[in-house]
Amino acid sequence: MIMFNKMLMVKVVIFTSIIALLTLTVSTDANAKYTKRSDKWEASFKVLNNQSTNIGGQDESNIALKSDYGWGFTLGYNFNPHLLVNFDFSSSTPSYEATLIEDDGEPYKINHKMDLLESQFNVVYSVFASQFTPYVQAGVGWTFVDSNIADGPPNTVCWWDPWWGYVCDGYQNTYNDERFSYNVAVGLRYELDNSLFFRASYKQAWIDFSHSDDASIGSYHLEVGSIF
Repeated sequence: MIMFNKMLMVKVVIFTSIIALLTLTVSTDANAKYTKRSDKWEASFKVLNNQSTNIGGQDESNIALKSDYGWGFTLGYNFNPHLLVNFDFSSSTPSYEATLIEDDGEPYKINHKMDLLESQFNVVYSVFASQFTPYVQAGVGWTFVDSNIADGPPNTVCWWDPWWGYVCDGYQNTYNDERFSYNVAVGLRYELDNSLFFRASYKQAWIDFSHSDDASIGSYHLEVGSIF
């Protein structure tokens, strides 16, 4: 855990330092290009890369979550040049290795893929009222986690269909949960004159699990969007 915290701090320091250096290149004189995003909506599509992490459980059980790419979108409203409130959705299917502890104390490992769906409401603060600006973000919401491991035998449902007659189909429930989550992020934003914009950011998110340590997942995001 100490090593993980040190690695997290290094990532945050490096990313913050890059933003600080780029910020020094921003012109603050009368010729600076100011943004037109005030009192306007915006939407974006993004690709993301979740970083690997470990989630400790009871009796030395553990989940080793591997790095994975995903996608997402945002929809928000700019109250002024500095303040944006948005809804942020992201989806990924990372691989994981779960270490289960049997009654006799012996470990048993499972390798699988989980579904990770994240929905957050964020407050985003842009430092400058210009087309190029660093920004910070904080938000809360919920995360749906599906292990894709069956929690019992399959079930069958039958019905009368107007085209196919009497039809039966099977389904199987899995171990899943929907938990409270929250995040902070730092990034850079650049807008073009035609209302197209780009964002690059690093986000750290936490998922509040009840029977294990809270999951701490870092991720890099690249976005393209439009102001309207």
